[in-house]
Amino acid sequence: MRRAISITILSTLAGLAQAEAFDCNTFLDFGGDVDKTRAELQQSPEDLSWNWFACLNQPANKGLDRFWETLKPSDQVYLSNGAAPGAYNDNAQPPQEVLDAARAQGMNLDRAFHNLNAVQQVDGLTLEMGGKTVPPEVSGQPVRFQLLMSEGTFDYIVEQKVYNVNGQAALTQNLSFPDNAWELKAGWLWIGTDAAFKAELEKAKYYIAQAWYQDDKGDYQVGYAALSALHVINKLVPGWVWTTFENRNNHNYTVTKAFPPTPMTNSTGPTPAAQSANSEFQGAYDDLSQYELIGTQLQTTPTLLANSQLESAFQSQSSCFACHDTAAYSKDKGYFNFALKQQGGIVYPTSLVPASDFDGYNRLDFVWSLKRAQWQR
Repeated sequence: MRRAISITILSTLAGLAQAEAFDCNTFLDFGGDVDKTRAELQQSPEDLSWNWFACLNQPANKGLDRFWETLKPSDQVYLSNGAAPGAYNDNAQPPQEVLDAARAQGMNLDRAFHNLNAVQQVDGLTLEMGGKTVPPEVSGQPVRFQLLMSEGTFDYIVEQKVYNVNGQAALTQNLSFPDNAWELKAGWLWIGTDAAFKAELEKAKYYIAQAWYQDDKGDYQVGYAALSALHVINKLVPGWVWTTFENRNNHNYTVTKAFPPTPMTNSTGPTPAAQSANSEFQGAYDDLSQYELIGTQLQTTPTLLANSQLESAFQSQSSCFACHDTAAYSKDKGYFNFALKQQGGIVYPTSLVPASDFDGYNRLDFVWSLKRAQWQR
């Protein structure tokens, strides 16, 4: 397959080694030909994953942002009061305090501002920043996260009225998202206002964005952040396609919880097939040259797949497909608990949980982000 994006679409990215172009104009809808794209997926899932990643990183907003930054953030879908969200293209502005601080720092108010409102990984733990060149001001701070969704995902959530827990409790059947449903989860290194640290991460080919979050005291922190990881999933096939990327310099800036802390690395990849795709596509796109595909999982092949920034603490048990297959809600029992008690500890599923365990539940079609929904008040 080895198809890269047309230079006319990705003019800011470095040149192409391949003659045949991958069309980014309609990639979210698989070029209008789902069956053809499914055949391409079977032929070379890693190549297709890389082409999607490059499409997501094409310029948007007159070149100020990247396309994936135009997707809908989950905090604008699962509202704190459980109310119905606004239209997909109605982007909420950051709080005025954030805009004032950004203006004072000389930031570009026409660029995207990312609300990095989460720090917990799936198992409830955090991953800390650390390393020889990480400034003391941010060393020990958690890697921050953000979830975004495509219009296909958003429209289905609104149509089914499952943007709040009330709607999920009222379900009478399992959910089934459309083919063009996509979700992204981004991991971020917090830079803040440190210009030297920002320059170092830019040199390491991290994508730098404008960001903010509200700290535990209620104060708004405004500054820059570096994209360390990006999960990309879509509903091209019934069990979804699970693909994950991260910057290969992350071990310099994130550390384990060992004593003493050691550099955080990925134990699940890149898989051999991902390594081959990385070698070709990294050479084609200079702006993406330090990002690597860790792997693409279709059902439980490969058995384990993790992102060191998003699932660092349980890489040895991480299976995107098996864990997300447990996404389910019961009005009597709440959300299904996929943490399994075993031998006095907790493990996570790497193979399918028996269907009988879901009696009384409605399945959420692998979409665990629905757990961010709140009760309508």
